[in-house]
Amino acid sequence: MVDSDKSSLNIAFVCPDGLSIVLFCKGIIRTLKSIPRVRVLVICDAGNYFRDITSLGVQCVSVPMYRWFNPLEDIKYSWRLWRTMRRYKCEIILNFTTKPNIYGTFVGKFAGVKFNYLHVVGLGSGFEQRTDIRSKIMRWSFECLYRFACRWSHKVWFTNSRDRQFFIDHGLISEKNTVLSRNYIDTNEYAIDLVSEQRKEEARAICGLSNGEKMVIMVARMIWQKGIREFAEAAELLCESYPKLKFILIAPLEKGSQDVVPESFIREKERSANLKWLGFQDDVKQFYAIADLAVLPTYYKEGGYPRALLEPMSMGKPVITTNSEDCRGAVEDGQNGFLVPIKDSKALAEAIVRVISNNDLREAFGNYSRIKAIRDFDERSIVPDALRKLCLPIPELIMK
Repeated sequence: MVDSDKSSLNIAFVCPDGLSIVLFCKGIIRTLKSIPRVRVLVICDAGNYFRDITSLGVQCVSVPMYRWFNPLEDIKYSWRLWRTMRRYKCEIILNFTTKPNIYGTFVGKFAGVKFNYLHVVGLGSGFEQRTDIRSKIMRWSFECLYRFACRWSHKVWFTNSRDRQFFIDHGLISEKNTVLSRNYIDTNEYAIDLVSEQRKEEARAICGLSNGEKMVIMVARMIWQKGIREFAEAAELLCESYPKLKFILIAPLEKGSQDVVPESFIREKERSANLKWLGFQDDVKQFYAIADLAVLPTYYKEGGYPRALLEPMSMGKPVITTNSEDCRGAVEDGQNGFLVPIKDSKALAEAIVRVISNNDLREAFGNYSRIKAIRDFDERSIVPDALRKLCLPIPELIMK
């Protein structure tokens, strides 16, 4: 157990970027701040989110991070991390996602950090089972790097039992040094009642949604593995038979990934189907609020319970996703949505029709989504419990 019986305790939370902090990590930061006499430092590529981060009552140091593998950029990132950890005399670091998990651990080892923890929220494309040489080398490299990172960490927090088992089976970590939880969301923040009618009207205008039209939404990264092709093809299949059904895709363009979807593809699909691509949106809640259904036809190495499902569920929406062990944990088939086979655009289209064409079913699915989100995925119970299992001194009465 970390000893907090001293004048102050310096904890660094290392994250890729400011947007990740704002969207995914506020609950973690609030829980860390509950530790008596603690000082929390957030280290990330803050970008335009510096003020949002510091408004949480923490210090923030912006450290640029190149998302993909680049030896020179990774050396720069490591040097900046080391300099920051030394300057602020960090005693504990909690790393979030792959690159901070690996480099944050290595740097912390040589920066004099006493306790190091990793948070694995999905293995990502680096662990995909591909046959080309480049992918095999990348997978082997990630395994080697994670093996050292786990050896130098005290515990690793997983949100996917398959990811944890993969680490154990491949000798990256022993089971006793793992903590397993579900993914989590602030269900108070993701609540449809908080979205005003004005914001809903703004969202309808952006989507070009007319009276009487229904809307299917997908929020994802612009990579093939998220199911972008299947979403676009389902829109094509239903374009003529359901002309008042609009497909809205919120996905920022990707750079550096071999799996990137080119802009030309989605522009072509916009011309051939009732599909509209909105690119990146700062706040997706207003779009969820006007949607009738959310889908995520992914075959990516998700963290077990993708945020692109938990968010609309918390907003009281029915959901459809693939019957993949990496993402089906959020959906009870026939209760709050449907599961479909991966890479099956026709099955996705058929499931969409089943939900969209039945108002009573859609309402029942949406109501149960909200119930399930609060019961199974609310961060006010999951995050403090997981951090205590990491042996951090989180007070018992926190975030109730």
